[in-house]
Amino acid sequence: MSQFPLLEHYPELIYLDSAAACQVPAEVLQAIQHYYQYQHANVHRAGHRLGRAATLALEQARAQLAAFMGAPAEQVTLQSSTTAVLNYLAQYLPVSWQAGDEVLLTRAEHHANILPWQRLAERHQLQLKYIDIDPQTGALSAWEELLTARTKVVSVTFASNVTGALFDIEPLLQRAQQQGSWTIVDAAQAAAHYPLRASELGCDALVFSAHKVYGVAGCAPLYLSERLLTQLPPMLVGGGVVQQVTPTQATFIDGIQRFEAGSPNTAAAVAAAAAVQWLAKQDGQRLSALRSLLVSELRQRAWLNVLPSGLQATPTVAFYSNEFHAYDVATWLDQHGIAVRAGHHCAQVFLQHWQLPAVVRVSLGVYITEAHIHQFLQTLDAGWALFSSD
Repeated sequence: MSQFPLLEHYPELIYLDSAAACQVPAEVLQAIQHYYQYQHANVHRAGHRLGRAATLALEQARAQLAAFMGAPAEQVTLQSSTTAVLNYLAQYLPVSWQAGDEVLLTRAEHHANILPWQRLAERHQLQLKYIDIDPQTGALSAWEELLTARTKVVSVTFASNVTGALFDIEPLLQRAQQQGSWTIVDAAQAAAHYPLRASELGCDALVFSAHKVYGVAGCAPLYLSERLLTQLPPMLVGGGVVQQVTPTQATFIDGIQRFEAGSPNTAAAVAAAAAVQWLAKQDGQRLSALRSLLVSELRQRAWLNVLPSGLQATPTVAFYSNEFHAYDVATWLDQHGIAVRAGHHCAQVFLQHWQLPAVVRVSLGVYITEAHIHQFLQTLDAGWALFSSD
């Protein structure tokens, strides 16, 4: 707990909502403070010493985040959020859309990777197709017949934000690229738990948010393939992305920085780089073992149902009860100092597939111990004993 100031301040709190936002280690908070105390200035366009220090901090953060993603630094742009990136890609992908063209998604997508495509489909009379989730295993169902000559974009999540299921997306992405489709990966849920290998995966774009990997909000590293990098227009236009501006037109710079108009959130980038370096020193296998324990225990309770999560999963588990609403379970736990999340988790298409209005989601962070798991289970049982007797 001493690594996490917030949890040290609230020693009784059991925080089981890391899939939404991880708590921030002291090491990361110190990196932010160091930046603001000793390096803070605007980047790239300042000729003075402090401006050079800030620029160096930003570019070192880019290099560290690119290494974490398995990509060259010159192909990683630092954006504000995964949601913003997915909206941008839906709007600006270099596709000459024709009515009837197709976008292929999965039913496990977060709303951030559905709504932008729905809006695009309405504008161009496109077809959205969804890869099903196997109801027995929680893995992706067969997708081969869904990928057709009309499929212009494949945009898929690496892992479910509800069940934690890690999806085997590499064959799909590589087949799609071979036929000329653009391929996009939402890696927000996978990034903290699984090697991203962006350059090898078969994707044209891959993005995650730093607050999911023990950083802070405001930084979303985005990998772009060489073919997309050269064809994609700037996300925003303004200062820092132009070679020359006249009263009627502008010439943009080459390279990754043309996607970073305006003043970047250097502090969030520095924090993100510190976070992934810190994360690399943690024992990911411990969380896998805790997840296995949790799932095993939950399945022993006849009044609970655990959603399946495939052969590999992040340390996230979703369950529901036919007797009690998910919000009531979460409220009971909150009253006893345990933070979980209940609802549709911005994944209504996924829960509709299971015919469920809401589930309880438990997501583990590195600050969770076996003792926390047992206390969670004991509190869950106490609630069941109290309310089932009414």
